[in-house]
Amino acid sequence: MIHNKNLYGDSFCNTAKKQNEQFFLGLLEGDGSIQVNHWKKRSLQYRIIIKLKYSSANYAMCAQIRKQLGIMNLHIRRGFVIMVEDHRAKLPVIMSIIDKYGLLLTHRRKQYAFFKYCYNNQITYSEYAHIKAECFNKAGKLKKPCKDFLKYFEINPYSSDQLLQFSHWSNWLCGFTEAEGCFCIRSNNNLSFSISQKSGYEVLTAIKKTFNIPNKIRSTSRLYFLETYAGRILESLCYFYTSPSVIGLLGEKQKQYEAFKIALAYKVNPIKLIL
Repeated sequence: MIHNKNLYGDSFCNTAKKQNEQFFLGLLEGDGSIQVNHWKKRSLQYRIIIKLKYSSANYAMCAQIRKQLGIMNLHIRRGFVIMVEDHRAKLPVIMSIIDKYGLLLTHRRKQYAFFKYCYNNQITYSEYAHIKAECFNKAGKLKKPCKDFLKYFEINPYSSDQLLQFSHWSNWLCGFTEAEGCFCIRSNNNLSFSISQKSGYEVLTAIKKTFNIPNKIRSTSRLYFLETYAGRILESLCYFYTSPSVIGLLGEKQKQYEAFKIALAYKVNPIKLIL
């Protein structure tokens, strides 16, 4: 019996770690950055960072991820909680998580491809400067055409249907919602859910399909934006983020979601919610 108990315990720990890894990637893609910079044009510096508005809930979430996965350093600076890793010997741990599941946003995949190429090949500053000038414009986007030896960086976007096929989509979406989602209770008691992302049309389309949201994805010069007020869709959202099959929300967005869920229960009656 003790042996079986240990097996169940190990299984639970493995599941929790897996969910936290997938959540971490969604959070990283929403509120993070994967950087290769230089120090006085002499050497390259590598950094993976997540920056969130400070709150006790966001700090607790980041501390949980750090403890569960054994990655990142945690700082509180100027009203932000910051998770960062810039130690060259520790970065491969995070890279192994990224490689295990894969990033989903096209611009993050390009960031990581450049980061990984520079890191694995231990390139010099002069090589770095040449690649940046040859293949990237001032906005950091790939120029076309790129030289043959740098076709490694030419990454095609995933379609929304491809995104939905990834095994880590649901927990990734929880982390991404923590970064980019909003559960809104307006002064007139109208409720809405919205989520946005710069250069993230296919991801928002996949979210639209996940919850059967009928609304169109809107765009501005800065970002893509998806919003819904429909009670039936909001119920579906609540079922998803409360489901035992996903990690759910963990930080400040979880507090926002709990208030939203209670408000929705009063507004839609009867409603099948787990309260």
